[in-house]
Amino acid sequence: MENEINIFLSTCSVIIGFIGFFFVLKIWLVWKRLDKNVLKARVFLDPNFLIRNWLFIFIAGAFIVIRRILHLFDLLELPKPSVEMTIIFDLMGMAVVVLLVILAYYWYKLVHSALEHNVRKDVPYLHK
Repeated sequence: MENEINIFLSTCSVIIGFIGFFFVLKIWLVWKRLDKNVLKARVFLDPNFLIRNWLFIFIAGAFIVIRRILHLFDLLELPKPSVEMTIIFDLMGMAVVVLLVILAYYWYKLVHSALEHNVRKDVPYLHK
């Protein structure tokens, strides 16, 4: 049963990781056309965006450190992790992936809103 749960969690992490890759790829493809000043303004004028970014990065980093500590315990043959501990280990790994994908999604939304600003500015018939 434990193996099936770990396989499920790993599969979900991979699928979610590909979704995050999609967001990052979309950002990268439009990056050169983006007005960086508009992007900077939107980032710093929205305090929730910055708080969310730091919170997601902090939590993801904390999970990575906890996973490294558990791995070190395993290498040093300190108390053997129980079945529940390996599931928690995989859940923390999936949580890191989910947090990073959510972070990429928020950046994707922000970049594309700044890109829409460029499109409106460049289209002559929108200005009267």
